[in-house]
Amino acid sequence: MKTDRIKLRSVFEFILIVVLSLTFIIIGNNYCAYDTTGNDAAAESAKVIRITDIYTENIDGMENTVIEFQGKMLTGELKGQTLEMEQDINEVTLDKPAPIKEGDRVLVSNTNLMGDGETGAEWYYFQQDRLPGLAVLGILFLVMLLVIGKMKGLTTIISLGFTGAAVFCVYIPAILSGKNIYVTTVIITVYIIFASLMLLNGINKKTWCAIIGNIGGILLTAVLAVIVNASLKITGMIDESYVYLANAGSTFMIDLRAIVWSCIIIGSLGAIMDVSMSIASAMHELALEMKERSFGRMVRSGMNIGRDAIGTMTITLVLAYTGSSIGSLLLFMVNNRSFNILMNLEMVVVEVIQAVVGSMGILLAVPITVIFAAWIFNRKK
Repeated sequence: MKTDRIKLRSVFEFILIVVLSLTFIIIGNNYCAYDTTGNDAAAESAKVIRITDIYTENIDGMENTVIEFQGKMLTGELKGQTLEMEQDINEVTLDKPAPIKEGDRVLVSNTNLMGDGETGAEWYYFQQDRLPGLAVLGILFLVMLLVIGKMKGLTTIISLGFTGAAVFCVYIPAILSGKNIYVTTVIITVYIIFASLMLLNGINKKTWCAIIGNIGGILLTAVLAVIVNASLKITGMIDESYVYLANAGSTFMIDLRAIVWSCIIIGSLGAIMDVSMSIASAMHELALEMKERSFGRMVRSGMNIGRDAIGTMTITLVLAYTGSSIGSLLLFMVNNRSFNILMNLEMVVVEVIQAVVGSMGILLAVPITVIFAAWIFNRKK
């Protein structure tokens, strides 16, 4: 009977968290809605049916290969129709695409970005349609989660879904609609912490320990990031994409320093969440196994466990940031071998800040989780 009540309570808690999460996302999306209208040309999916002609032309001294083909529209108002299409391969362009083949699935646009527009083509090659391949990869990942994780895998998928919805349906629209980036980042971060940990582990002492440790680590990380950004005079102009981003708003300018700050917080959130949950689980097991437990003894044991987690998680975070910027680092090293200049480039400095400050957040989350867990597991009812 007691087991049935526990199961019923777990189901009720799960449904409650799902309902609250859906409410948060729907209200947040409506509140943060922004105008998406623009001047971009339509891009639709098409399948290459037949190559009709291949020739080379000279435009202003540049050699341009033209591949004319018939493509069947797979999306949009013209879905099902076979139309004349064209692929232009400019030899000067560094990111020139591979020539298309029959059976390829491609994205086509009704605006000719490369050619002179004198052919009879109605639609023009934009890029390869990689969405089907990504869909297969995603489905494989979800299947593995379900097979290996079973019910925990299912709750992980649901948690990932809500996290993605919070980022893409609330967080990004909030920034693009001119909302305060600092406030929005804190709200989204706290929501992800609560929703993810409660969906994955239920509402219990162990989860509350992880939540407190996570929030404590993130808040201290946020304060450190503000101080470091100010002391190192970070402008936010990391590369050309940030220059365009500064003018992305139609009636306002996006605060690039706030964007850099939010990248540090969001980037370190997963690692801090991981270490906080691991420490909370270990403390819970200690509370069950220790016959004569005390606050001091649990703190000592928890810190010993935490030191092991700190090492691997810090290395993980540093390697993650390093791996994401290897291409840019190689480019700078090839063109400028001065270590002094390289380490003062804002792009490199921001990567270092993200790795170091994020790791400091992990360091701070461990004692917060350990101390709170030692207190709550030794607290009398």
